[in-house]
Amino acid sequence: MKLSIIIPTKDRGKVFDQTLLCASEAIQHLDAEIIVVNDSKVSKPLIPNGYKNARLINNPKSGVASARNAGVRESKGDLLLFLDDDIIISKSSVDHVLSLHEQMKNACFNLNWEYPPSMQTDMGLTQFGRFMKAHRLTSFKGWYADASWKDNTLFPSKSVASFHLSIERNHFAKTEGYNEQFPYAGFEDYDFPLQLEKIGVSFFIDSRIRVFHNEADRLKLDNWLNSQERRSATRSVAVNLGYKELELKYGFVKRILLMGINYFSGLLMFLLRIIPNNKRADLLYFKLVAVIQAGKIFKGYTSH
Repeated sequence: MKLSIIIPTKDRGKVFDQTLLCASEAIQHLDAEIIVVNDSKVSKPLIPNGYKNARLINNPKSGVASARNAGVRESKGDLLLFLDDDIIISKSSVDHVLSLHEQMKNACFNLNWEYPPSMQTDMGLTQFGRFMKAHRLTSFKGWYADASWKDNTLFPSKSVASFHLSIERNHFAKTEGYNEQFPYAGFEDYDFPLQLEKIGVSFFIDSRIRVFHNEADRLKLDNWLNSQERRSATRSVAVNLGYKELELKYGFVKRILLMGINYFSGLLMFLLRIIPNNKRADLLYFKLVAVIQAGKIFKGYTSH
């Protein structure tokens, strides 16, 4: 079974370099290829000459959904592995995925992800890092946030995400691919599993195996808040496209409060920056971050 790893990337520098290095090393023993899809219009990632199993294409459009679709068109594998440009895989994780697909047909798989241990140690030194850890956002299990999660086993899931998604090409070919209508990344991952469900593909998470999510270059409060705003803007587009179950409803009073939060966002951010970096002040810091986050979500959602 030939494997095609598809990695969209956009201006990630050394983070992407590490992802590509590990992916290339992980498939040396296999009939496999890596398709890197450059989604940047201002820079181009470098693929070293020694990486004979990897090649670069430019996304003719823009956005992660179209980049993934472009990667599929250029690939030749019977099995597709979609990989984010900050996910670190290994020989053992790739071999495990291949084994899953040999054993189970009509299925696609996610593995668990965790932030690297060194990154989690560094996160304990900052208030925002401690906020992320307190809200269990340092692993796929924490983001999944559902009682159906099971540790150290393979279990059926409600959906799948494309940070590390393995799927047979013939199944992908029966879908319309990733929906390219969303302005930012996120809800193409809501739409795609719905398409897979219609053609009878089952979803599984294997929590026995983990990959590392090397997001060190984006683990900053401003980046995270901006991503919350972009994600909610994309959610609004999804609602307008007909996914009414994603609608967020705001009453009059809540709207006024959130508009006020956004109006005073500069002051609130200033207050965050002057809160002492010690654990005794964390509760205040966490609550203030949550307030600003609510304002960002409202702003993104109502902007569309």
